[in-house]
Amino acid sequence: MNIRTANYKDAPAIRQLLEALGYKTTISLLITQLEKLHGQKDHEIVVCELDKEIRGFISVHYLPQLGFDGELAIITYLSVEEGINNMGIGKELEQYVVIQALKRKCDRIQVQCMDWRTREHAFFEQQGYREYPKYYTKRLVYAE
Repeated sequence: MNIRTANYKDAPAIRQLLEALGYKTTISLLITQLEKLHGQKDHEIVVCELDKEIRGFISVHYLPQLGFDGELAIITYLSVEEGINNMGIGKELEQYVVIQALKRKCDRIQVQCMDWRTREHAFFEQQGYREYPKYYTKRLVYAE
């Protein structure tokens, strides 16, 4: 397994992994987002290659906290190619984030996982995550 920082050339593979999670996007949008986030110290998108093919990815963002000394790490996406779930790729990607978060002195890692993704809930619980208080989201619509 090879874990490395994602780049714009990875957009097609990341698009497939996002679609497996139910997110429809375009390669051009992914390229724009990957280029925007590339090299920023508070945002990281990492891919996992197996046999020189991208088999999974994770994105993490680090936020300073006013009320705590450490930062907060937030995993926004974690996806592994279907059919190879038992090869440890998800665990390797999550462990990569743990190591980076510890280096940055984060006091915790949060991940949002939709209610209906029970298999993913079990994965995160096996990694030591626990359900946390409710979060509320307000969707915004803007005029172009």
